[in-house]
Amino acid sequence: MALISVTINDVVQRFALTDRGISIGRQLDNDIVLNHAIVSRRHAQIVLEGRQSIVRDLNSRNGVFVNRLRIKEEQLSDGDILAIGPFELFFEDRAPQSVVFDDNQYFPIDTQGQSVRHDVLPADTINLQDFYNLGRRLNQVVDFQELLDLVVDEMLRLVPAQRAFLLLYKDKGDRRELVPMVVYPAAQGDLVISSTIVRKALENGQVMLIRDAIQDFAGAESIVSANIRSAVCAPLMLTNTTLGLLMIDSAGREQFSEHDRDRVAMVASQAAIAIERTRLTRELRQQEQLLQNLGRFLSSNVAKAVARYVSQHGKLWEAQEQVVTVLFADIKGFTALSEKLSPSEVQDLLNEYLHEMTDVIFTYNGTVDKYIGDGIMAIFGAPRLPDEPLNDDHANHAVAAALDMLEAQKRLVEKLEPSKAFDIRIGINTGVAYTGFFGTRHRLEYTVIGDTVNTASRLESQAHPGTVYISEGTKQMIGNAFVVQDIGELEVKGRTQLVHAYKVLERRT
Repeated sequence: MALISVTINDVVQRFALTDRGISIGRQLDNDIVLNHAIVSRRHAQIVLEGRQSIVRDLNSRNGVFVNRLRIKEEQLSDGDILAIGPFELFFEDRAPQSVVFDDNQYFPIDTQGQSVRHDVLPADTINLQDFYNLGRRLNQVVDFQELLDLVVDEMLRLVPAQRAFLLLYKDKGDRRELVPMVVYPAAQGDLVISSTIVRKALENGQVMLIRDAIQDFAGAESIVSANIRSAVCAPLMLTNTTLGLLMIDSAGREQFSEHDRDRVAMVASQAAIAIERTRLTRELRQQEQLLQNLGRFLSSNVAKAVARYVSQHGKLWEAQEQVVTVLFADIKGFTALSEKLSPSEVQDLLNEYLHEMTDVIFTYNGTVDKYIGDGIMAIFGAPRLPDEPLNDDHANHAVAAALDMLEAQKRLVEKLEPSKAFDIRIGINTGVAYTGFFGTRHRLEYTVIGDTVNTASRLESQAHPGTVYISEGTKQMIGNAFVVQDIGELEVKGRTQLVHAYKVLERRT
C-alpha cells in the first residue's frame, strides 16, 4: 500500500493507493480532482504493478513531473514529489492510515470480528528451532514491503489477535515520526493507538504485556476510562537504535499470556535484524543505481563524490547559483555529411566521436550536460558539493579539454575514410549560472541554466572549424596559461550587446 497526499484549497487530502489505482485530473470523476486550467481533464494515473507503484502521463498538455523531471512513465519511490500544474503530490510507501496516539480514543475493537484458530499456536516453550525457522523465513525475503508484511503474518501466526500494527520511524525534516507500514486488518481512517503503552515500550526498550488496563495502569486515568483491555507492544531495536514497534491487541481481559509476550519479543528481535538488512541492501542498490545515473554525465571521481554525499545526507543538495565554465562543441556541416552516409554509418561515426570527446571531458573533471545531435554541452566547475571549497581552475580545465578535443578529433579522422572526414568547432564562456540535479532515483539529470550557457553556444556557432573561441570572462580566469588571439567584438544571435571573443592558439609553455 501507499499514500498520496496533496494540498487542495489549503486542506491536506490523503488518498490510499489500492489495486484499483488513482486517477488524477480536472474532471470531477477523477479520484484526485485538481481544478486548474493547466491541468488536463484526464491528466495522469498511478497504478500498482505487483509491489511497484507506477505513475503515467495520460498524454496531458502540460506534463507530469517527478522530482522536477518530466516523465511519461516512472516507478515511484518513498519521498518522491509529483508536480501536476501548480499542485505538488507527495508519495509515501506506507500503510494509508495516519497514526493518532490518543488513550481516550483507544477503545476495544468489535468483538464480533473475524476469529483466529488458536490450535495453530506452537508449544508454550519457545525453542531454538522456532527461532531458527523464523529467522530463515524472514531472511529469504529481499523486497522491503514484502518483508514487513511477512513479519506481521508471522506474528499473527504465533499469537492470534484481532489487530496488528507495524510502525517504523521515518525522518520528516528535522524530526522522527512513527509511520504505519502494515495494518491488520486494513482499515480506512486514522489509526488510534495508546500513547501510554507505546511510550512505555519505547522508553524502557521492553515488550509490554497489557492483560487488563484497570490492573496494569491503575494510575493512568485516561487509559482506564478508554477501557483498554489486552495488548502486546514490542520495540524493534538494534543495539541502541530503535527502528519502530510491533503491536497487537484484542478486546477483552487476559487475551495474551507471558508466552505470547515472549513470542512477540522473538518476532521483534528477528524482524529488527531482517528490516535493517533489507534497508541496507536497498540503500546499496539505490547507490548503485545512482552511480550508474551519475556515470552517464560525470567523471568517475566526481560521480563517487556525489554518491558519497547522498549516502551521508540521504538526498542531493538544492539547486544553486555559482560561477561555472560552459563548453559547446559540434561538428561543422554534419547534416551534409550524414546525407552521404547510411543511417548505420552515421550512428557508428557519431557514437565513436561522442565517446572520444566525452573521455577528454571526463579527464578534466568536466560534466556532460547533454548531447544535442552531433553537439555536446559540457560544464566545468560543477557540480560542486556544498562542503567542497571553491576552485577557480574550471576555466583552465575547460580550455585544456577543448584543445585536447581538437587533437582527439584529428586522431579519429585519420582512422576514417576520406568521405567521413569532419571538423569540429568549440565555444567556451565563464560566468554565473543556475545549476542543479533534477529527476528521480531511476533517472537523474544535471543541468545548467542562464545567459552564461547561451553565450557559450553563440560563441561556438561563430567559431571557425578547428578552432576554440572563448569569452572575456574565460580569458580573465585563465590568465597567461594559454596563448590567445584577440578576435574583437562579435555580434551574436539573441544578444543586443556585442561579445568580446578570443581564439585559443596553444598552451603556454
